Amino acid sequence: MNLENMRTIVGANMPYDTGFMFMAGAKYFETAHFLMVVYDTERVPYIIYNEEGTIYSTKNQGFISDRTVGALNRFNGGDNKAMSKYEEINNRRGSTNMIKQGALEKISNEPSYVSDSDRLRGLNK
Repeated sequence: MNLENMRTIVGANMPYDTGFMFMAGAKYFETAHFLMVVYDTERVPYIIYNEEGTIYSTKNQGFISDRTVGALNRFNGGDNKAMSKYEEINNRRGSTNMIKQGALEKISNEPSYVSDSDRLRGLNK
């Protein structure tokens, strides 16, 4: 397993609402002997509540201990077919973020005759 595959699996198994946990919730480390993920509870303190559950919600309970660890073990055990599923989840989340940030509106409001190079040069006036 390499760092890229590990990042893909960990990201795909994180609960996703606004995308902040997905973008800033984990730190990844690689040495000559091991790969490591550290969930950043200082930046994203609600990771603990999602992992352990609360009296109000157990929807994401065990997303690290059950789903993420299980997916990493399956991948490391030779089930490489599942990787496309995790990549698709992450790509869909990235597209959703772009739409939420208004990328689609910016593109749809421009006249069709404005090319990408004109847009980059600021000539779309």
